[in-house]
Amino acid sequence: MKSIFSNLYLVMATLFMMSCQNDEANAMPPADDDISENVNKTLIVYYSYTNHTEEIVSDLKSLVDADVLEVEPTEKGLDYAANNYRIGTEQLTKIKDNPEEESSYPAIDPVDVDMSKYNTVIIATPLWWSQMSSNMQTFLFKYSGMMANKNIGLIVSSHSSGISGVEADAKRLVPNGKFLKSLWINNANHAKRKSLLEQWLKDIEYASLGSNVTSQTMIINVNSHNLIVDLADNSSAASLIDLLKNGPLTYEAHDYGDFEKVGDIGHSLSENNEQITTEPGDVILYQGSNICIYYGTNSWNFTRLGKIRGVTHSELKEILGDGNVTITLSIGSTSSVNTVRASDGSSSQIYSIRGHKLAFVPESGIYIENGVKKMR
Repeated sequence: MKSIFSNLYLVMATLFMMSCQNDEANAMPPADDDISENVNKTLIVYYSYTNHTEEIVSDLKSLVDADVLEVEPTEKGLDYAANNYRIGTEQLTKIKDNPEEESSYPAIDPVDVDMSKYNTVIIATPLWWSQMSSNMQTFLFKYSGMMANKNIGLIVSSHSSGISGVEADAKRLVPNGKFLKSLWINNANHAKRKSLLEQWLKDIEYASLGSNVTSQTMIINVNSHNLIVDLADNSSAASLIDLLKNGPLTYEAHDYGDFEKVGDIGHSLSENNEQITTEPGDVILYQGSNICIYYGTNSWNFTRLGKIRGVTHSELKEILGDGNVTITLSIGSTSSVNTVRASDGSSSQIYSIRGHKLAFVPESGIYIENGVKKMR
């Protein structure tokens, strides 16, 4: 009898342990949250008013394997062409007068997009009065921070006007994009759009675009935060990768000029110096052995090593703190690294109103959490 109870106990204990393991498996984050993954995928973003751009995108989708996202204005049913394009012209003028103000851009419906999944973004837009359509400008204004260092293809639909103004708008709104050759499809050649698209894909060497995208990322650990860095595609970043293959590297960094944390890593790396104006999140090599983490701006001749994902100036300044800090650099599989979470401990996807992914909920202001706009 004692043996029966003993065996029964073992069976129940085994079932309990299996149940706990299943619960732990179910609690694991989805595969999309694996921050070590750098997928070679394409996103097509388009806005269409007369359906010409939508027809172009439909043909493009038959030629490439890509996700498609349509930009739609929040206010439906507007007749942009009425009264000699009065509404469209007013919107474009408002943007041109104050291009840095969010209120200058017309509202669009919120979109659920994770730009980190894509290395190439194709923007398809109509031309309005020699400029990019206002609704597409809104999208780029909001999400440009997530498109840095990505391949950017621009397809412009117009009646007859040239597209230089649209190209200028795109490069203003996405200053850190890697712009490919643009494609102009006008009213005269719209019927030949598919063959034009096929030739354009050959011209930009679309099939090989993924070959120049590095799969390497680096982790910066500072003040109990893990910051993910997308490394640059140059020999300097490659030499840093080779160094870190031997294991994590720890060094001391201090504030300099109220715009960076800088420290000597004790090793000399190859340099690819160029004149650079830094932005918050830039990781820079200076004089071969100093690594600078920028939370502000500075212009100088030095080497870009990479860019920290999804942090603003204020967030990065708070994470880095004041005074000297200990920084540890590492590479390789990041499956054991804790992803940065929202301040309430949740795993929400949080973005600034400009589309920058945030490490935590901001103390004040407007932000987007899981596709919902919120204010604190």
